[in-house]
Amino acid sequence: MNSTTTKIIVSIMNVLFWIIFIGLCIESGAIIVNYFYSVFINPEATYNLYNKLDLSLLYKKDILRYHIIMSSYVILSFLKAFIAYRVVKLFTFLKFDKPFNSKSTKYIFDISYFTLTAGIFSAVAKSQATFASHKIQNVPIEWNTEEMLFFAGLIYIIAVIMQRGTEIQEENDLTV
Repeated sequence: MNSTTTKIIVSIMNVLFWIIFIGLCIESGAIIVNYFYSVFINPEATYNLYNKLDLSLLYKKDILRYHIIMSSYVILSFLKAFIAYRVVKLFTFLKFDKPFNSKSTKYIFDISYFTLTAGIFSAVAKSQATFASHKIQNVPIEWNTEEMLFFAGLIYIIAVIMQRGTEIQEENDLTV
């Protein structure tokens, strides 16, 4: 691939990540507004939360577990938006003429840590939702635990490769 094609693909990816980031921010806002509306204004809203999610029976029978699941849903959506923000921010200083630098490497490590945190948090939330599904009401929230943990590992491997590339590039800069 030539450099013009690479620049076009990177520009398209940058626009796509901006769209994803904005979409995740909107989703996070919608989830938190629905959650607070159902708790403070109208408990009947638990019948039709974000994405037609119905947790009304859970709200009536175990309000603590309802708060745990919904707050987990809010936190996880914010974590996903924050990870997308970090990727968008990475595009602002990633230079393809010298891609291996300590700042981009640190950012990629940070993205892998945040993704791992989201994956672990998702696993805990999924276990709460599974318990509620067996005892009270089906909780049809897609937690994506396995995907997040997989991508955390994949991004970590890329960060390690970037770190080694940075070390080699710094050695070459010193010897020239």
